[in-house]
Amino acid sequence: MTGGDEVHGGVKFYRGNAAAARNYVEADRSRVDDYYLAEGTGLATHIVAISNGDGVTMTDAGQLDGPNYERWVAGYDVATGLAKGQLRQDDNALRFVEVVVNGPKSWSLAAAMHPAVATAYDAAQDRAAREIIAWLAEHATTRIGPRGRQVQIPVERLEAAIVRHHTSRAGDPHRHLHVQINARVFAAGTWRGLHSVGVVDSINALNGMGRAAMQCDPQFRKALADHGYTLDPRTGEVTQFAAYVGRFSARTEQITRNVDRYEAEWRTENPGREPGPKLRAAFDRRAWAQARPDKVAPLDGADLTRRWNQELADLGYAPPSAPPDERADRGAQP
Repeated sequence: MTGGDEVHGGVKFYRGNAAAARNYVEADRSRVDDYYLAEGTGLATHIVAISNGDGVTMTDAGQLDGPNYERWVAGYDVATGLAKGQLRQDDNALRFVEVVVNGPKSWSLAAAMHPAVATAYDAAQDRAAREIIAWLAEHATTRIGPRGRQVQIPVERLEAAIVRHHTSRAGDPHRHLHVQINARVFAAGTWRGLHSVGVVDSINALNGMGRAAMQCDPQFRKALADHGYTLDPRTGEVTQFAAYVGRFSARTEQITRNVDRYEAEWRTENPGREPGPKLRAAFDRRAWAQARPDKVAPLDGADLTRRWNQELADLGYAPPSAPPDERADRGAQP
């Protein structure tokens, strides 16, 4: 992560510059993930959670574009532009706490192969993310009182941003969410700082919550079973993909190495500058052409998904029995 951060298991504490935080989530999306994004797509979904002691109410506050996401990270109200209380400006200021919601890569391979599995998996991730946000809204605290005599009180309002990615940094299918909890929380009539030590004490619960929620999600499990898939009870991997996960990842490494080389060469020639989205896309197209001269670089998410499925077929993967109409649909793909 760009900027200072501490990593405890699957929970990250981001400290530092808001613009760097935006660069972090955009870079982690990977160049390949851009194929999924329509023009004007928001960077994150904004969630507001209100806890009144009897439960938590969550509201979808809309999409955050790049500039609004930066303001949100920096501690400003997105709607009014006002600061949420007295904000620290130093590099050690905590901006947000992040939990990543993901699963084994085999889940993403199954989602790439079957639209119905993709829909169920995305919905399971969304439910898991909201479960994490609700749990934190109910259990998070802040501190009031003079230094040396502070006491903890429950948080009344907590805000989160959910960032969705479809791929790993290497460009493999890897659907995952970044759930970011803003460090500015509301309690006792004003905005205050999240008590991060309390979050540290909850790390074990947070680490297991998202994965368990998805693996036990009945709709996701049913979608997998409907297409002939089973989960390994020990690892959670889709059994039918277990032999292909590593081999599939290896097929992308050459493209990734090429892109990294092109970018390094460009940075050497352009010190102090950052390559923009169009230039990154050009790196990607060039890398695809060099690594797979008989294959065209993807143009959008649907094309990328077809490319992944063809890569699996080239490795010898054959999906389990599926409804006749779906077999016909897959056979029609290039």
